[in-house]
Amino acid sequence: MILYQTALSSYSFKVRLALALKACHVELREPPEGSYRSPAYRAIVPAATVPALVDGDLVLTESDAIIEYVEDTVGGPPLLPPDPAGRARARMLSRLCDLRLEASLRRLFPMVAAGAAPTEADLAPAREAWLLLGTLADAGGPFACGSMPTLPDCGVAAALVWLDLLGRDAPGVPETPRLRMWRDAIDAEARWQGLLHAYRGTAHAWMDARSAG
Repeated sequence: MILYQTALSSYSFKVRLALALKACHVELREPPEGSYRSPAYRAIVPAATVPALVDGDLVLTESDAIIEYVEDTVGGPPLLPPDPAGRARARMLSRLCDLRLEASLRRLFPMVAAGAAPTEADLAPAREAWLLLGTLADAGGPFACGSMPTLPDCGVAAALVWLDLLGRDAPGVPETPRLRMWRDAIDAEARWQGLLHAYRGTAHAWMDARSAG
């Protein structure tokens, strides 16, 4: 299997986190010609997005579809709960992370690229989405669906890197004990620590380059 991805893409990072949980080793490639918009990449991945998984004749885009394909075809720890209700809840939380939390953060990227720092008002939708996820997550935790990281935790871990970084110059909103427990569990996950450290460095470098003008 080949995963086309970029170092900065949060969705690419989400998939890399899932692969780490499964101990699944795939070949990582950057899009050819240095861009996922290049004709060479479009010839491989017509959707022209990252990440994209190529497994023989199968070309998959969309991070959740990629992760669920890996879940269905690779052994290792499960990325979804065993029961139908639990799996549906995990998928719901993952979609809410993508469509509420990550999407709210993504809207701020053009502002940062132009050299502006997001304000507390700019960050409010993302912080509200994070609070919502906390109310819907498994109450006992520490992860989204219980004691072990699953599909939604991969997206949340990636999004939190940007929530913290984009909000570094804006007053923070106090987190609930449930959200703090979730953060602590993500940071303590041994299979993620090296990946999180590297990704935070990549994201910081991107932010600092824009701040420098």
